Amino acid sequence: MAHDEFNSGARHGFNMALYAVRDVDREINYPERKDFSQENWSFEYERYNTQKDLLYKIYESIKKQQELEVHENDY
Repeated sequence: MAHDEFNSGARHGFNMALYAVRDVDREINYPERKDFSQENWSFEYERYNTQKDLLYKIYESIKKQQELEVHENDY
């Protein structure tokens, strides 16, 4: 019983962490070219891609840890 409770709590914690990452991801907006000069747009575009790459790495790390920690059929 305790093992099921651990898996349930761990699964919930990992899912909430993934939800938080997705929530931050939704707040990152693609830079509109018309709002910036060419040089500034290049910087904003690079910043956008860097933020997305970092979030992807965090998301993948959480998923990997979830697979290691939560054992669905381990009774």
